Formats: sequence, structure tokens, C-alpha cells
Amino acid sequence: MSPDRYEHDPDSGDFSTQTSSAKILRVLRQLEPVTTTELAEEIGVHRNTARYRLKKLEEQGKVKKEDFGRTFVWQSV
Repeated sequence: MSPDRYEHDPDSGDFSTQTSSAKILRVLRQLEPVTTTELAEEIGVHRNTARYRLKKLEEQGKVKKEDFGRTFVWQSV
């Protein structure tokens, strides 16, 4: 797995997977509908990490992606 799929700790420089699916879902429910970029900024991860995690949650049936104009937003199911 490449480092961009991990959360980067700015203090230690280490990578971790501390952002749980539960945290992502909790933040998503607070902000929904939300873009990938908005969610990434809110939870403090790179946009690619947020997209990867959201796609995994979509595969599990926990979130859904909706077209919204020229972009798309995520919502909990």
C-alpha cells in the first residue's frame, strides 16, 4: 500500500491509519452532502486518502455518491 493512503503525522513524520471508518462516517453525517476535498480537509488527510476510504465505504454500502452539477458529493446511507 502506498503512503498516500495513510494519514501523515506532521509531528513525527510517520504515516498511520488512525482515521477510522467510524470517524469518517461521523464527520460525513455532520457535513453531508460533502465533497471529497471538504471531507479530507475536515479530517486532516490528503484528498486521495479520503477518496480511497470513501470508495471502500461505498463498496460496503455505507455511503453513496451523488452527482451534483459538475462534481459529486458523498452522503451516508
